[in-house]
This record gives sequence, C-alpha cells and structure tokens, in this order.
Amino acid sequence: MDRFVSPICLVLCLAMLVTAFGLMAVGLPEPDMRLHRARVQGNEAYQDVLERDLRNRIWMRRALIGGLFVAAVSLGIAGFRTVAGSD
Repeated sequence: MDRFVSPICLVLCLAMLVTAFGLMAVGLPEPDMRLHRARVQGNEAYQDVLERDLRNRIWMRRALIGGLFVAAVSLGIAGFRTVAGSD
C-alpha cells in the first residue's frame, strides 16, 4: 500500500494544478443582467445586494484557486517525501 501513496499524491497534485490554472483561464465572475438592469433602473437597494453577491462570488473563486494551489503544493511535497522514504 505504501508504494501507491506517492504516485497517487503526485497525480492528485497534477490534477489540482491543472484545475487551478483552468479556473484562472476562465476568469472572474462578471455582472449578470439583473445587476445591469438594477443599475439602469436606479434600484439602489437591489443593486447593493447584487454587487455584494458578485463580490462574494469573486472572493470565493479566488479562495478556491488559492486553496487548490496550496493543496497541490502540499500533495507534491507529501508525494516526494514518500518517494524518498520508500527505499
């Protein structure tokens, strides 16, 4: 079982890096039509709610990308440490 740990860690590390870079390539969430409509109509209360939701979605995307990079680095380190110990 120990000999499977390092390849699994390294494959998961690679998968997380690909996913993180893929999410970065897609870009941040953009305002939707409801927000544009609220801005045009001058509905400030609804506009504030939608802008807060947009900021929350942007923050969550950044946190997800950061978490994927941190997890990938952790799995990479764990994978290489287990390779060195399997002699």
